[in-house]
Amino acid sequence: MRGLVVVALGGVALVSWGSVPPATSAQPAPQAAQRPQPAVTPIPVPEIAQRAEDVAGLLRQSAERLARDPEVQDVEDRLRAASEWINGRLVSTTQTVDSLPSSSVLDNLSDSWMVMRSELAGWNDTLTRRATQLERDLSQLDELRATWSASQLEMSASDVPAPVLDRINATLAAIVAARMSVEGERSRVLHLQDRVVKEIARCDDVLAKVGQARHELVGPLFVRDSRPIWESRPTLISSDLGGRLSRFLRDNIELTRRYLAGQLARVPFQIAFFVIVLVLARLARGRARHRTEKAPNEHAAAQVLEQPVASALVLALMTTVWIYPHPPGALINAMGLLILLPAVLIVRRLASPALAPTVYALAVFFLVDRAREVCAVVPMLEQWVFLVEMVFGILFLALALRSEHLVTDARGQAGPGWPRVLAWLLWGQLAVLACAVFAGAFGYMRLARLLGTEVLATSFVALVLYAGVRVGEGLVAYVLRARPLRLLFTVQQHRELLQRRVDRALRWISVGAWVYFALDGLGVMSTTLAAVDTVLSARYVRGSVSLSLGDVVAFGLTVWAAFLLSSFVRFVLHEDVYPRVGLPRGLPYALSSLLHYIIVLVGFIFAVAALGFDLTRITILAGALGVGVGIGLQSVVANFVAGLILLLERRIHVGDSIETGDLQGQVREIGFRSSTIRTWDGAEVIVPNGRLTSERVTNWTLSDRMRRVELSIAVAYASDPARVLDVLCEAARAHPKVLAKPAAVALCTGFRDSALNFELRVWTARFEESDLVRSELAVAVHAALAAAKIEIALPQQDIHIRRG
Repeated sequence: MRGLVVVALGGVALVSWGSVPPATSAQPAPQAAQRPQPAVTPIPVPEIAQRAEDVAGLLRQSAERLARDPEVQDVEDRLRAASEWINGRLVSTTQTVDSLPSSSVLDNLSDSWMVMRSELAGWNDTLTRRATQLERDLSQLDELRATWSASQLEMSASDVPAPVLDRINATLAAIVAARMSVEGERSRVLHLQDRVVKEIARCDDVLAKVGQARHELVGPLFVRDSRPIWESRPTLISSDLGGRLSRFLRDNIELTRRYLAGQLARVPFQIAFFVIVLVLARLARGRARHRTEKAPNEHAAAQVLEQPVASALVLALMTTVWIYPHPPGALINAMGLLILLPAVLIVRRLASPALAPTVYALAVFFLVDRAREVCAVVPMLEQWVFLVEMVFGILFLALALRSEHLVTDARGQAGPGWPRVLAWLLWGQLAVLACAVFAGAFGYMRLARLLGTEVLATSFVALVLYAGVRVGEGLVAYVLRARPLRLLFTVQQHRELLQRRVDRALRWISVGAWVYFALDGLGVMSTTLAAVDTVLSARYVRGSVSLSLGDVVAFGLTVWAAFLLSSFVRFVLHEDVYPRVGLPRGLPYALSSLLHYIIVLVGFIFAVAALGFDLTRITILAGALGVGVGIGLQSVVANFVAGLILLLERRIHVGDSIETGDLQGQVREIGFRSSTIRTWDGAEVIVPNGRLTSERVTNWTLSDRMRRVELSIAVAYASDPARVLDVLCEAARAHPKVLAKPAAVALCTGFRDSALNFELRVWTARFEESDLVRSELAVAVHAALAAAKIEIALPQQDIHIRRG
């Protein structure tokens, strides 16, 4: 029995040793015994059989996970090829870097090694996840072994049947065997991970060398970095020309293939986007063909969407830089070549005939410039191709400037319009290309590339962005006129406004993208971003207050975004939600106002958080200022609360005609602190909200807009009162703005010195027309009395003369 106890204790001790690396397993047992051991509860005898079956199921699942893991095997197979690729390219890359290559060659090298590093990093993530899972499996197996070892120890000391002990021993042996398998797989995975990390380190070393070479290349612009054109020799150009060019093309194709192979999960998104745009463009083209009358913006959209495939290709290929992370230059060039033809087709349909040669020439120059980049592996050849390209560019710009159709307006005059602006742009481009030719001829190729290549690149980007914006505008014009958006009241009533706003946003986005590409091409984008970050990070520290310009900008943008969101939400509610719901009068305005306050308040809280202040301190500070607010801003708070009461009680609505004190008018706005009332004289009076809740207010239009109109009439004593009453009622009933219910009432109100007094009381449906109804009714009554030969009384005075 004592031997069994020793064996069991040894098995328990091995539990804590199994989870440590092999290097530490040889440490003496006292060091391992110093670790805290978790309490293990033996399994009760009645549960041995069921728990053994559960363990068997867990072990089967663990074995299946080990058997069906193709990812690790795939990494192991591909790692061998990756190591061979690194070994093969390491020497050639070092030689290329030492030979003072051009920037395009360095970019190609950097892209190639970055793609390989990204692939290795993905494998490292896969192996890390697998190793973590295996570590969890080992921990679970260690816990099971500890539990079953404790159960074995307890059952050996007690009188249990032999089959139970056999089941415990078999289960414990299965656990130990499974643990050995998992530990072996973990060792294999960790070994692979170590190899992957070493290859990543080699890639990092090469990228550091390439980065250093690029840093040395980006030196002073006015330093000669190539031979002058008259010192070039044919042998320098023709030396192994075919081999270099073919190797460069082969490397770029292989680079693009490897990159896309690692981004296969993103390709369906681009394809789906292309299909969606193509379907929308075809539907829009069919709708435009069936419409005979088109607005100007619809006509331009119809012209664009006459090429649905080209439109879909332009938008789909423009998403390349956003869908694929860090795309290599070879992929960007390939996408540029693919997008060239559809962009030219779209712009050609929209541009005037005078600009058509410019569009075609720009496409040709782009193709030539791509060929020049291929020739960058042979510096002297690139220099010659660059100079020929720039010379032809100068000739084309000179011919374009001599074109009368290009530099004159529709009346044949060189006015200050867009033709004149275009002419100045062409003159500027011609001057830049001329400088690039002289710089390249004298060996200042770095300066020449910066000038000439940027003119062509930015012009091509502007062409593509213009085509993309026009396609986007065409799709927006169609979507706003198609289901389901055309069913919205907002779109029906404000379609032109919405389209103008969206078109303006697309154009500003395109301008921002063009500026980004221009700065990036000039190589100053990172410097610009660093300078902006430096300015925004400048902090003002005063005691415990620490603010930066970036915090202030974030605060302002957050508050502005809150007001913008509030305006948009209220606009949608008023235009499209409230008309469909049928809420009581005044409730839509109350809901919109409350929602405005909530959005602005939440936006202000986020803005304060953007400033970097701790919100808990703000809460404490707000509580401390509560007393001061209650004393110093008592009237402001009271008026704000009164405004909330007006909105919630809805006894006074916007548009109501009210009377309070000596003020009469119509409520135009219920604001944060005060309300605006427009008097009948046209003056707008600002009234604190507290006055509307604390004083007596007469609301003439609370429940409805009916108003009683009273008209007093005086007739001569000789008139028949009954006849007068009938005439008055007939005149009231004949008026079109007098309501039949309540019916008009004519009353004889008494006697005066010279007349009988009558009063006509009628109701009109519109409060604001009461004065007009009274005037028209008085005219009608006068005509009716005259027709009935009833005399309107005049002041009379009888004089009696007594004779003495």
